[in-house]
Formats: sequence, structure tokens, C-alpha cells
Amino acid sequence: MAKMTVAARLGMGFGAVLALLGVVALIGLFSIHTLNKDVGRLHTDLFPKTIWANNIVDTVNEGAQALRNALILKDPRAIARELERIGEMRKFIDENAEALKRTIVSPEGIKQLAALTDARSSFIGSQDRLIALLRAGSRDEAGDLLFGEFRALQQTYFNAVTSLIKYQTDLMDKTGDEAELNADFATLVMLILSALALLLGIGTGIWITRALTKQLGGEPDYAAAMVQAVSAGDLSHTIAIQPGDTASLLASLKQMQEGLRRLVGEIAAIVQAATRGDFSQRLELGDKQGFGREIGEGLNQLAATTEIGLKDVTRVANALAIGDLSQTIDRDYPGLFGETKNGVNGTVTALADVVNEIRRIVDAAVQGDFSARLDLTGKQGFASEIAQLLNQLSDTTEVGLKDVMRVASALSEGDLTQTITQDYPGLFGETTTGVNTTVANLKELVLRIREAVETIGTAANEIATGNQDLSQRTEEQASSLEETASSMEELTSTVKQNADNARQANQLAVAASDVAVKGDDMVGASVETMTGIAESSKKIADIISVIDGIAFQTNILALNAAVEAARAGEQGRGFAVVAAEVRNLAQRSANAAKEIKTMIGDSVSRVDAGTLQVNETGQRMRDIVQSIKRVTDLVADISAASVEQSTGIEQINQAIVQMDDVTQQNAALVEQAAAAAEAMADQASRLGEVVAVFKVDPVDRRAMVARSAPTATARRMSAAPARKSTLASLLPIKTTDDDEWSEF
Repeated sequence: MAKMTVAARLGMGFGAVLALLGVVALIGLFSIHTLNKDVGRLHTDLFPKTIWANNIVDTVNEGAQALRNALILKDPRAIARELERIGEMRKFIDENAEALKRTIVSPEGIKQLAALTDARSSFIGSQDRLIALLRAGSRDEAGDLLFGEFRALQQTYFNAVTSLIKYQTDLMDKTGDEAELNADFATLVMLILSALALLLGIGTGIWITRALTKQLGGEPDYAAAMVQAVSAGDLSHTIAIQPGDTASLLASLKQMQEGLRRLVGEIAAIVQAATRGDFSQRLELGDKQGFGREIGEGLNQLAATTEIGLKDVTRVANALAIGDLSQTIDRDYPGLFGETKNGVNGTVTALADVVNEIRRIVDAAVQGDFSARLDLTGKQGFASEIAQLLNQLSDTTEVGLKDVMRVASALSEGDLTQTITQDYPGLFGETTTGVNTTVANLKELVLRIREAVETIGTAANEIATGNQDLSQRTEEQASSLEETASSMEELTSTVKQNADNARQANQLAVAASDVAVKGDDMVGASVETMTGIAESSKKIADIISVIDGIAFQTNILALNAAVEAARAGEQGRGFAVVAAEVRNLAQRSANAAKEIKTMIGDSVSRVDAGTLQVNETGQRMRDIVQSIKRVTDLVADISAASVEQSTGIEQINQAIVQMDDVTQQNAALVEQAAAAAEAMADQASRLGEVVAVFKVDPVDRRAMVARSAPTATARRMSAAPARKSTLASLLPIKTTDDDEWSEF
């Protein structure tokens, strides 16, 4: 048992637990199957039988109610409907009885069903005789049979069905008790087996835990933590073991940790010396065995080779640092140190060649010659990259300076069509942008100056034309003022006459409005009176309806009293006579109520028609009042408008006087505008001669003309004030009379 593996112990312990759990599961499944069988029998066998038997009871009760209804009712059609219902109920009872015959198999159940069948046969025979009497109209005989023989047979029938229902209910209770007993037994067995499985699992866990702890030398978590620390290179932890423990995992791990700690300490001493540049330290190999001795020998050999190789590399690197390209490594080294030797010597040679070629390029550039280039043949790595970059620098410098020189020469000759089209990076790109921007700005300035010159010339011509138009309009305005003055006198007399007529019409409209309002009030009172009459008529009709309902209810009560008197026989004959008289009185009351209701209905209809006519008359009167009010408001508006027209005529007379003054000022302004136009034409001519020196691209000139063309056309199509505004924005000329120009 002590030599068993962990897997075997776990398998044996948990196998026993799983076996017990399997037994518990089998018992649970068997119990569930038994319970499901009992529930299925209740659901599909016993419970449906109880439902069918209860359906028979309910249907027999409904049939008895239908027979009583047929006995009470007087309408043959209603009696026929009740008897038809009895036939349908028989079919439903036959279906349920047939279902009971198919499913009942126990001797006691068959016996109960036979008793039910016999009782039903007698009940149906009596029911058939009762139906025949009802169809023949023998109501008295039918009543005697209903309350005598038929009732006794019906009770026997009910007892047989009730006995069968009780038998089926007892079977259901018995089956339920058996299912409950089986479930309790299965639950007890499962609890006992589960407890055993739990105890077995606990014992197995304790046994396996103790065995594992002994083999590990401690807790598994502690052992795992120590192993993880050693595997991660952490040898600083102290591993605790039990006294006398030499064979556990932790004991072996502690021995390995101590050996690694000594080896790491020696290696750390050599590494620390190497970090200080001392490669003379070596590992002591006398106490080393196995992989420790192999590591020591390899480290000692590595330290020796590294020391010699680094000394050679340091010597050449120091020479390169001071610009001495004559030093190289002459000793032979294998592997990576040999590759390092070849790389260092190759670097020295390549640097010497590159320095010589760079010196040649620089000497040519100092003399202003940027056409010299480095030869790329045979160059690799940084030497090839340096040569390509220097050649690219020479190309960019040469092309860029030529472009700048070309544009500068064109600017000195007044040619603004030349620009730098090639893209340059960095400072050359900024220089290109600056030169092109300068040329574009100068070109834009020249084009705008030319446009302004053309605009000024056009404006001067337009001003001259405007002066002529203004002089002509001034003469026409003077003649129009005379005609306007004569027309204003006639208009004044007409407006005064309209004002007088409007006042009289306003007074008449106010009087008519008062009369219409009084008529509307009288019509409103009539409408209210007719509405009251209509409501009273409707209330009388409602009262008659109540009286009619009372007569109908009295007739029903008298009919029921007659039926009860018929059942009472000889003792109820006097009561039957009284009931008949009550029915006659109720019938006469109902007829009188119907006649009164008809008369009241006609009266209500006529009152409603009169109310509608009065309402319509009131609405027409209100429309008339609103129309008269609108006419009054219109006449008042006309009167107010006549007063406003009189005031406006006076203001127009004042405006005519002011227009005469303005006409005289316009004549003086025409003369000043002519002098200003001559001055602008002279300045435009001189400015055009100045900008004619510069040369621009024809495409740019056509684009500028296209942009300015719509503006010039708009100026020619606008009136004189618009021309003055355009001129002032392009060339604001200072004149001697600023106040007069602003007024113009």
C-alpha cells in the first residue's frame, strides 16, 4: 500500500466514491421510474374516469333543468328547443359511458358500472314517457310524472354515478399513497448511500494527503513555491525540512540549491571582474563535478579568448578615434572573433577610400563646380549610402541654384511668367516657395493695377454719360412738379367730401347694429323656451317607457304565479283567477302605455322640428348681426382713412417744395461731376503707362478680365447712385466740396 503511486491511490479512493454515487443514481432512477408510472396511471387512467363520471352527473342535471323549462314554457318552439337539448345531452352521456366501459377492468369497477347502466336504463325510460307527454300537451300528467316517478329514478341514477365516482377517487388516493411511500423509501436509501460516499471520500482524501506530504517533505504549496523560486534563479530562500529527512523532494531540492549557490557565487565574481575590464579571473576546477566542471572549463576558455581579442579591437578603435587609419588587426581568430577582425579591418579600408573621394568633391564645390560625383562602383553598406547621399546633395544643389538663377534673371527684365516648377525638400523647398510666392504676388499686383486702370477709364465714361442723363431728368422733373401741384388741389376737395359721407354712413350703421342685436336677443329667448319644451317631452316619454316596463314585468310575474297555481292543484285555483285578472290589467296597462308613448313620440318629433327651425332662425339673426357689425367697422375704417388722406395731402405739398430745392442742387452737382471725370481719365492714362513695362502670362490676364467683366456690366446697367458707389470704392478722389458729393 505504501508503494502505490499517487494515480493508483486517487483512482482507488475516488473509484469507490463514484461506485457508491452510481448506486445512488440507479436507485434514484428506479424510484423516478416507479413514481412516473404511478403518476401516469393517475393521469391517463384514474383521473379521466372520474372526469367522465362527473360529466354524466352534470349532464343529467342540465337535462332535468331542460325538462322543467319545457313544463313551464308555453311557446311550442321554445319547448321543442329544450327537448332537442335533451337529445344532445343523451349523446354526450353515451360517449362518456362508452369511455368508462372501455377503460374500467377491475371487478369492483365493472360491478359499479353495471349498476350505473341499469339505473340509466330505467331513468331513460321514464324520461322518454315524460317527453312524450310534453309533446302531446299533457302538462298536468307530465308534472305528476316529473315530481313523482321520474324524480325517484333520477335519484337512483345519481346514487349509482356517485358510487362509481367515489370508487375511482379511492383508487386515486390509494395510488397516490403508494407513490408517496416509494418516494420516501428511495429518499432514505439515497441519503444513507450518500452519507457513506461522503465518509469514504473524506477518508480517502486524508489518506492521500498524508502520503503526498511525506513524499514531498512538506505542504505541496510550499514545495511548489520552492521549486518555482529555484527554477526562476532565486537561490536566496532557506528550504525547511523535517529532521532526519534525506529522501523527500524538498531534501533533494535543498542539496541542489546549495550546489548552485556556490557555483553562481564563483561565476558572479568572474563576471564582476569582467565588468571592471579584468578578464584575468578564472574558476577553480578542483571541487567541481559534472555540469559544474564543464561550465567552469568553458567560462575559463571564454575569458582567455575575450581578453586577447578585445585588446586588439581596442587598439584599432583608439586609432580610429584620433583619425589614424593605419592601424589594423594582424592576429588570426576563429569564429566570431575572426569575423570581428575582418569587419574592423574592412571598416578602416572603406573609411580611407571614402575620405579621399569626399575630399575631391569638396575641392570642386569650393571652386563653384557642382558637377563632380562620387563613383558608386564597388561600394557597399555605409560607404555606398554616403556616396549616394553626397551625389544627391550635389544634384539638388546644382538644379536648385540654376532654377533660382533663371527666375531672378527673368524678374530683373520685368518677365513675371517664369517660376520654379520642380519640387525640392527642406530648405530648397522653402526657397522655391518663397520665390514662386514673390512672382505670384508681383503678377497679381500688376494685373490688379491694370484692372483698376481699365475700371477707372470705364467709370469716367459712365460718369460723363450720367451727367447728360441727369441734366435731362432735372428738366423733366421741373415740369412734373407743376402738373403735380394742380392735381393736388383737386384731390384735396374730393377727400374732404368723402370724409363727410363716411361720417353719415357710420352713424346709420351703428343704429342698424343696435336694432339687429335686440332682435338676436329675442330669438335667443325663443330658442331657450323651445329647448325646455323638448326636454319636458322627452322626460314624459321616459316615464311612459318605465310604465310600459312595469306592465311587462307584472305580466311575467302573473304568468309565473299561474304556473305555481297550476302546480298547487285545487288549492291554487283561486290564486290562479287572481293571477289571470292581474295579467289582464297588466296587458291593458301596457296597451295604454304604448298608445301614450306613440302620441308623446309624435309630440317630441314636432317639438324637435320646431326647435331646429328656431335654432336656424337664431343662427340667421346672429349672422345678420355679425354682417352689420362688419359693415359698421368698414364704414369707420373709411372715415379714418379719409382723415389720413387729408393729412397725407398736406405732407405731399411739403415734399413738392423740397423736390424743387433738390432739383436746383442737382444742376450744380452735374458741373462738379464733369470736372471729376476729366481728372480721373488723366490719372488712369498715366498709371497704364507705368504698368505696361511688366510682362504677364496671357492666360492670367484673360482670367482677370473674365472676373472683372461681370462687375463692369453691372455698373453700366445700374443707376447713377450705383456708379458713384463703384467709383468711390476704386479711386476715392478728394474734392473741394465733400458735403455736396455725399448729398448727391
